Amino acid sequence: MPLRRILLAFLSLSAALRAAEPAEFRKSESGYVRHWPGELQVVLSVPHDGAARPADIADRKTGVIVRDSHAAALATAIRDAMRARFGRAPHLVVCDLSRRKVDCNRDIKEGAQGDPAAEKVWKEYHAMIDEAEREVLGRGPHGLYLDVHSHGHPKKRMELGYLLTAEDLRQPDAKLDHDPSFRRKSSIRWLAERTQAGFSELVRGRSSMGGLLEERGVAAVPSHLQRPEKEEPYFNGAFDIAAHGSRDKAQLDGIQFEVPGPMRDTDERRAATAKAVAEAVEAYFRAHFRTELRPKDAQGR
Repeated sequence: MPLRRILLAFLSLSAALRAAEPAEFRKSESGYVRHWPGELQVVLSVPHDGAARPADIADRKTGVIVRDSHAAALATAIRDAMRARFGRAPHLVVCDLSRRKVDCNRDIKEGAQGDPAAEKVWKEYHAMIDEAEREVLGRGPHGLYLDVHSHGHPKKRMELGYLLTAEDLRQPDAKLDHDPSFRRKSSIRWLAERTQAGFSELVRGRSSMGGLLEERGVAAVPSHLQRPEKEEPYFNGAFDIAAHGSRDKAQLDGIQFEVPGPMRDTDERRAATAKAVAEAVEAYFRAHFRTELRPKDAQGR
């Protein structure tokens, strides 16, 4: 056989083998939701960075339609940073349908507004998160759910949502620690009822997610350095962390991540933010879940 034909046959075989390899992610039946499976006790989701605007799905008539630019790219960078640090990746669920068509971070009535195709996408997105959470809880008693968004508020800091209002987060430590209503309405209720740390420490202390990010050079609110002040905007979390966090049932504790432009708008900035998030998550698991995310032979490196 001539060398050229052998080469062409080899290239064809290589292409066929690549095509037969399973994709790293799987798509929902509609094609508008993707799920990257993971082995880590963490689930990431991105509801608002979709670009697809098919004509056969009606535009939403009311509600917010702004796209969370670079949120999916940041969540992917966080997944990559965690895989590099822990040798295991978190789950990642992304909605690729435009927010003009569906808002998966609202209840189905507001999010899909009666369009059957939009309702299908909404249900697929939440079913994939539920599936990821079941897999995490099948491996152990706890885990963390992070819902990734972007914001354009004047203060360029990461806003962490726990379903607590800005007014809640301005309360004295003693009130947060001793009034159980704050724990019960938070998206980290499961953890708050089982850890020895006071609730104020969990949401704004040095070992809170905000405090751990601040230690790594990422400005964050709430934290031991910052609280949401009166009259300034602050995202405290919405449907996703209410549905998939631990407020209403024993499942993963949830935190909404609202990320400003300077932490997500370039590859370099996303990589730096992702690295800090991976390190903070590791410290958070160690402090509050008493769990090491890195294998023992990799600790201390």
